[in-house]
Amino acid sequence: MSSSLATDARGLLLPCPACGTVNRIAYARLDGEGRCGSCGTGLPRVALPVEISGPADFAALLSQSPLPVVIDFWAPWCGPCQMMAPEFAKAAAQAAGQAVFVKVNTDAQPEIAGQFRIQGIPAFALLRQGRLVAQTSGFQPAARLLDWMRSA
Repeated sequence: MSSSLATDARGLLLPCPACGTVNRIAYARLDGEGRCGSCGTGLPRVALPVEISGPADFAALLSQSPLPVVIDFWAPWCGPCQMMAPEFAKAAAQAAGQAVFVKVNTDAQPEIAGQFRIQGIPAFALLRQGRLVAQTSGFQPAARLLDWMRSA
C-alpha cells in the first residue's frame, strides 16, 4: 500500500480496500463514511498522509474540509524531514476520522510554503475551517504532534 494518498481539485483519491478501485471522496465529505462505487464496500477513514499535488487541490481541501488539517512542510533532501515521515504517518493513522494530515513538498510547492512563511523544515501548521490556528517546527514524535493538534 502507498505511504500517502493523492488528491485532485475535486477531492481525495482513496483506493477501495476490497477491489482496489480508486474512489474520489469530496473534501467536504471527509468526515463521513463512504462506499466504493464499484463493489459497495465501506471505505476506511483517511489514515494516511495526503500528498498535495498543487495549489488548486490545496486551496480546495482547506476551504472545504470539515476536519482540522495538519500540514507537514518538508523536502526530499531534508534529513529531519525523512525522520519525521514515519511519525507523521503514525499520527495520521491515530487521528483517522478526527483530522486530515497533509504533506507539502516545499521544493515542489514553494508558493504554498510561502503562504505560511515557512523558513525552516520540517514545519507544521494546523488549520480549522480553513483558518490557521497554530504552527510549530522541528521533529515531533507522533504523540507530541497529536497533543499539539488537540490542544491548539
